[in-house]
Amino acid sequence: MINNYSGLFSPLYLPDANVILKNRFEVCPSSPVFIQGPEPYPSERMIQHYAQLAKNGASLITVHLITWDGKPLPPTTENVVLSGHLAGMDLFDTRCSHYFAQLAEAVHFYNSKILVRVTVHGPEGYDISNTLSRYIPHNMTDLKMNKEMTKEMLYESVETLVKVCKKLKEYGFDGVFLHSAYRMTLFGRSLSTATNKRTDEFGGSLENRCRFPFYACDEIKKACGKDFIIEMSITGEDSTEEGRWTLEDTQKFMKLAEGHVDIVQLRCWEIDHTSIIGYEPNPRPYAYMAAAAKKANSRVLVSTTNGFLDPDASEQTIENDEADLIGMARGWICNPDLPQKLLDGKADEIVPCIRCNKCLLASNDAAPVSVCSVNPRFCLEDRLDKMISKEFRKKRVAVIGGGPAGMEAALSAAEHGHDVTLYEKSESLGGLLKIATIADFKWPLKDFTEYLIKKTLNSKVKLKLNTLATPEMIQNEDYDVVIAAIGAEPSIPSAFKTNNQNVMTAAEAYLHPEKVGKKVAVVGGGEVGVETALYFNGLGSETTIIEMQEMLMPQTSFEHYYYMIECEWEQRENFNIMVNTSVCSVSENGVECDTKGDKRFVEADTIILCLGYKAKVEDAFKFGNGKAEFYHIGDCLKARSLQTAMREGFSIGSTI
Repeated sequence: MINNYSGLFSPLYLPDANVILKNRFEVCPSSPVFIQGPEPYPSERMIQHYAQLAKNGASLITVHLITWDGKPLPPTTENVVLSGHLAGMDLFDTRCSHYFAQLAEAVHFYNSKILVRVTVHGPEGYDISNTLSRYIPHNMTDLKMNKEMTKEMLYESVETLVKVCKKLKEYGFDGVFLHSAYRMTLFGRSLSTATNKRTDEFGGSLENRCRFPFYACDEIKKACGKDFIIEMSITGEDSTEEGRWTLEDTQKFMKLAEGHVDIVQLRCWEIDHTSIIGYEPNPRPYAYMAAAAKKANSRVLVSTTNGFLDPDASEQTIENDEADLIGMARGWICNPDLPQKLLDGKADEIVPCIRCNKCLLASNDAAPVSVCSVNPRFCLEDRLDKMISKEFRKKRVAVIGGGPAGMEAALSAAEHGHDVTLYEKSESLGGLLKIATIADFKWPLKDFTEYLIKKTLNSKVKLKLNTLATPEMIQNEDYDVVIAAIGAEPSIPSAFKTNNQNVMTAAEAYLHPEKVGKKVAVVGGGEVGVETALYFNGLGSETTIIEMQEMLMPQTSFEHYYYMIECEWEQRENFNIMVNTSVCSVSENGVECDTKGDKRFVEADTIILCLGYKAKVEDAFKFGNGKAEFYHIGDCLKARSLQTAMREGFSIGSTI
């Protein structure tokens, strides 16, 4: 019997489609890169991935499969697989048809529904009206004016869309998700006053701007039947001068949509802001849009998204009639079994998402891969049964280091039945995460850190805190397995090893903010450097970042995450950036710099070094004595990221 989350597990009736959804959990459009190769059809990994989500409790799943016309993308050497979104399969090649059908059938096996996301566009060089290019990017230097589509062109685009939907219906899919938010796609640009400047029946009033998208929905229903679900994402509120879309407009849209659309998903006005990170203190900043839409008392159901990983908040949203469906994308990546955890009474095991967006694109300067910083099983789910042996012999395991890699290794080994002892030299677990979460805008990472520590404290792992493990100590305990997870130390070039009291590492600055002055030079413009500069700028210091490369944070995911941080620093006062700049010397008064031959002096009473970390490889090596299996993981292998620390801790802990 379901007691605590009866709202989330209650079925949902779509009145116009005459369809029942088994519960309120929705998978928003997202397709991790790892589940698909160059095949022009759904791969077996993709089929398994979505089938598993359905099995775990998702009632409505939206997938990326195709471009809006269903035609395949040509082969390319360019990096076009971005955003964690896949498209470009060949919908009309009969050799691919049974793979599409298998995907739909696999989801149906668990009594779930599956939609296909479609983004409708016009011909190259044309748009809903004479306006700038389809998607308004942040870099306003690469825009071009498009011509207004004729009515005939609009009708032709709908004919193409209907042809695609009929084929999807034939393969067994339950409907389409028409992406119409962010002023993107032909429908989204039709709805927005910022992009729809037409003077015919498709422009002007809200009723007229809805006319074209609703015409397309009606044509889809005529061709595919009323039970073919149409979900449409829209911007719930756009307060910009050119946008002017209010909550009252959303409520009016909800009434106008009756008979045309089955579900409306509310999103913000701009694509990057929809993927919130720690600089937004509200974990669910757009929930009010869905709540406003529900007040329209429309037959059209409402889906809310962005930050609904807290099951209590989600339950309250359903119970308060502030939404009908709870949509998640990143939440399903770090918790693919979330509904099952709730059914099993394990809500405390829901893993917090740190909102790093590496699941969309791991790094700007790396190949397009999908990873999850907090779910080490991600990308390996379908292979773990073969990669982790079922044969078992209980072993005594020592883990040295209580950071994320050490905790995950200890937890994984203990969960597999081993006798595990974790040594930590300080009085508490967490490692560098304890410093990395001091800034208030690091609350998502802090939530995860507290979760991981609590899980470790409540596990069967034996803890030895305030214990500096030595190779001799470990050898005398006669362990079967030794795992070194002793981390890394700040990298300090010789030029900065001075007696000046104003030079300190980022860790020292965070731990002793009283020693940081009012003029701060941060040397190193990686993610740590930028966040350190933002933190002390927030405390009142004038900060200057000095970076040798041509841009800040080159290793950071460009998909949404980078822009959100950029927005933060652009609105700060007394926040300065120097790129393509090297440090010549440091003194008590500041930093002598060179920007492409232009020498300048940056006044600073505090110089904070954010130049990376150096792995403690030699110290880790000393724990290997030949009498026990030995592994070194995390930053003591190579200073990298939380994601690699968690993956290595899980992999070694699960396979010893």
